[in-house]
Amino acid sequence: MSSLTSLAVRNVARNRRRSLVTLAAVLLGVTAVLVLRGFIEGFIHLMVDDIVQGKTGALQVHPAGYVDNIDALPLEPSLPYDESLLARVRAVSGVTGVTGRIQFSGLVSNGLSQTMFVGRGLDVATEKQAVPRAGFDVLAGGRALAEGDYAHAILGNELAQSFRAMPPAQKAKAADAEGVVDRVTLASSSPKGRANSLDVSVEGLNMSGLPFENKRVVAVPLKLAQELLGMRGRVTELAVAVDDLNDLDRIAADLREELGPQYEVHTWQELQPFVRDIISRQRYVMGLISVILFVIIITGIINTMLMSVFERVREIGTMLAVGMKRRQVLTMFLLEATLLGVVGGVGGVLLGSTVVRAIAARGIPMSMVVTSGSQSVLRPSLSPSFVLITLVVAVVGALVASAWPAWRASRLDPVEALRSV
Repeated sequence: MSSLTSLAVRNVARNRRRSLVTLAAVLLGVTAVLVLRGFIEGFIHLMVDDIVQGKTGALQVHPAGYVDNIDALPLEPSLPYDESLLARVRAVSGVTGVTGRIQFSGLVSNGLSQTMFVGRGLDVATEKQAVPRAGFDVLAGGRALAEGDYAHAILGNELAQSFRAMPPAQKAKAADAEGVVDRVTLASSSPKGRANSLDVSVEGLNMSGLPFENKRVVAVPLKLAQELLGMRGRVTELAVAVDDLNDLDRIAADLREELGPQYEVHTWQELQPFVRDIISRQRYVMGLISVILFVIIITGIINTMLMSVFERVREIGTMLAVGMKRRQVLTMFLLEATLLGVVGGVGGVLLGSTVVRAIAARGIPMSMVVTSGSQSVLRPSLSPSFVLITLVVAVVGALVASAWPAWRASRLDPVEALRSV
């Protein structure tokens, strides 16, 4: 085997042009797969980060049956917002923070017109424990809700534009301030049907890539929402942060076991199917592109190996005539292809990983298309397992691609091969 290996190495080195073509195909294909994967994974991480750390939290706890009717934003059944329940949630291994919220609906008015809105009552004191990037999507000129706020609100950008509403600082600088308001009235009903309304100051506008968020959502402090709805000491959901998203399913299962059947625990994927489907489609497209690239690589290797067979017919005939066995000829060609696959694959892995690391170190400023209009930094990333799989696929692909040309070379008739010109 060692003699065949050294012979294969010499053959690869001797046929430089053909070997370089094959190496380039493997190297560039592997590099393209890794760089593309790095960008897609970086975009997915950015999207998940904005959703999990800026919107929903990693997990949410609701009363049993709540999510089945979540589109109606029911206020009952609700959760007690007390330390005993929060302590049970925090006691689960992997949980790093928890906060309470109220999701509700009602009418928002600027004194001249009104429209439906979806309200989010946020416990500003603990919101960032569960959602560290809370308020990241508030546009310049306004501010996020802060601890101690009460009659304040953050409006979706399009909703605010329809009412000509803006923060006081922006209103003061507006070129045409006629009809511009910095206060709106929120009206809603308690779980028992009692109507109530409260005036709030518009402290900021948020910008999202989700049309619903822009057109309908109003965020207010939890205490104001509880007073507006007559739900003091109650919330409709708990948002939960975890230390490792890769351990999310285990933490969710432990939390369900801890809280019992009267509560439901849902992961962010279950609560955001739109984003989950986008990620699935991206990974599907990534897989399809990878397959196409590897087919191109394999086609190039097959073509190169067949050229090698045709160009070396007399050489193969001579080897068979002097006693080399057919299986040794087959093995020699397979070793040549494996060598090309290994060198090209390793080169592609090194080049692709270097490119991804270099771009990740610098970062690419961008505005999220799906989740927010704020500036974020895209950092491509690669998992070691994917890099290893790509290398293995490149080597195995080279080996498989060379199988038929190698078999054809081993089947040549020595006499006919020596007669060829």
